Amino acid sequence: MFKKFFNSIGIGSAKVDAKIETEDFVPGEMIEGVLEVEGGNSEQQIDQIYVSLLTNHTMEINDKESDNHRHTIQRFKLTDGFIIKAEESKSIPFRFQLPAKTPATLGKTKVWLETGMDIKKALDPRDSDYIQVDPHPLVDAFLDAADSLGFELKDVKCELTPQSSKLKDEFPIIQEFEFKPKAKKYKRKLDELEAAFFVYESEVVAIVEVDRKMRNEDSFLVEFFNLDESNVVIRYGFDNVGDLPEKLEALIEENLS
Repeated sequence: MFKKFFNSIGIGSAKVDAKIETEDFVPGEMIEGVLEVEGGNSEQQIDQIYVSLLTNHTMEINDKESDNHRHTIQRFKLTDGFIIKAEESKSIPFRFQLPAKTPATLGKTKVWLETGMDIKKALDPRDSDYIQVDPHPLVDAFLDAADSLGFELKDVKCELTPQSSKLKDEFPIIQEFEFKPKAKKYKRKLDELEAAFFVYESEVVAIVEVDRKMRNEDSFLVEFFNLDESNVVIRYGFDNVGDLPEKLEALIEENLS
């Protein structure tokens, strides 16, 4: 009687461990591995095994910024239901595709996999594994373009997509990159350059904010009302990444005045 009760609350129940071949990925790449399932003290019905892809994002609470908020990017079902006998071991191979919109693990951004089992009337056994995610190739092309123009990447974080955005349902969070000018050409004219990316498999919609330095007597009011900032949308794909440095330079020059 007591063994059945303990199993029903997850004590002595089955455990799962996801083992992946590598911990370094690029968005769009396949993640492959093996699920190691260990039976508990008695036979149990496993409804399914799944893995959730998660990241953290920042939120401002009481005028303080916190970057410890969880966001589930996507959940993947890895198995159908099956029975695991007492103390039985199972190895189940799995594979799924890392979404193109997975943020890069740069700056404050972390990405991890959380594997779990649905067991009726039991606690959900979970296993978490942090992974490294390089920038999507199209985002990486923008980083290279900014670097070639004399901008240094200073900060990267994920934030909630504004409620007013038409893409919020598809992209609940967005990764923001902050650049500081290091070349003389822009150091006296710009405070910073910011870019946020809505990433698809073969194209990117980037929102670029050019933050100009203000040097006249009205600078306080201008900065207070964000009139020193210009937002521009750039859309590009693999076919025109070669033009990105010139396109970004032209965008900056147009918004300096």
